[in-house]
Amino acid sequence: METMPQKSANWPLKIIAILAILYTLQVARDVMLPITLALIFSLLLSPVVSRLQALRLPRSLAALLVMGVCLGIAGAGVYALAKPASEWLQRVPEAVEIVREQLSSVNADSPDVDAATRSIDSLAEELSTTPGNPGLTKVVISDAGWRSELGETAKNFGVYGTLSIILLFFLLTSGEALMRRFIHSLPTQRDKAVVTRIAERAQTQMSRYLMTITAVNVSVGCITALALYVLDFPDPALWGAVAALLRYIPYLGVSMTLILLSIVSAVSYPTAAAMIVVPVSYGLFTAGIGQFVDPFVHGFRFSLNPIVVFLWIFFWGWLWGAPGVLLAVPLLTLFQVVCQHTERLLPIAHIIGNTDD
Repeated sequence: METMPQKSANWPLKIIAILAILYTLQVARDVMLPITLALIFSLLLSPVVSRLQALRLPRSLAALLVMGVCLGIAGAGVYALAKPASEWLQRVPEAVEIVREQLSSVNADSPDVDAATRSIDSLAEELSTTPGNPGLTKVVISDAGWRSELGETAKNFGVYGTLSIILLFFLLTSGEALMRRFIHSLPTQRDKAVVTRIAERAQTQMSRYLMTITAVNVSVGCITALALYVLDFPDPALWGAVAALLRYIPYLGVSMTLILLSIVSAVSYPTAAAMIVVPVSYGLFTAGIGQFVDPFVHGFRFSLNPIVVFLWIFFWGWLWGAPGVLLAVPLLTLFQVVCQHTERLLPIAHIIGNTDD
């Protein structure tokens, strides 16, 4: 048994080990992201593949069928929404100009608004290709710009997405056999039982989380798109899909959607009264969802402390960027399962879980 001085001496080593793990996760981001995505989706789709296998369908064929259906639905959605999304990206400069004009007309006497308008005017003059003073010679350093960065991101997404799909297929076809061999290699029966419980609980918890939250988000997206269509909002299907996708980010996703709808309203409608209809309606709708639907969903799924969730999202966003934000809650769910079934980590599970006992 370790004495108190020995335990105190181990703390620096533990801190160094944690920092080394964090550094490795950040440096190996391009490798870890495809693996993490494949593992999460294998936990979601593996029960479906097993049910098809129980119907005497070969497991490899069942995996191909399930993956084909999922990829077909995702591909059809991307194809349908790619054109309007591209058009809105091209309208970003126009949106900046319209927002600037709206700031100018809101309250000309307000010093804060005047200061904001002057800042935007100054930025627009700096970015303009026509110099304000013909006596000055501007030296412009060529920059790839955000469009080039977006293209590079799409390229990386395609490469790593393909790797994730290939790895997902192998996990769906051979993952269970690999897990059985790993459990069989453990030295004690107690270790085998613990790992078995963790694997089963992780699969159940993750499948329940993703299926439930996906059903809610798709419903919210469809209702949002239908309401936007009734309100004659431009490209309602696109913004309904954005609303559904961003809801996978707890707390922040709804705010991001609200900001986007406000900007599009400012670009699309001529009067201030018309501009606030869609953002206010969406805000009231999501407030109702958060008040009545989300508590039931969270109670059915699992209970997590909202402070921990919020900090966890920021942590993975800092570590892996936008993909980390989307993967944060699934990773927290898996971490909670591991803590619940590991004796030394039970205090952490109690902190993560939003329990009163």
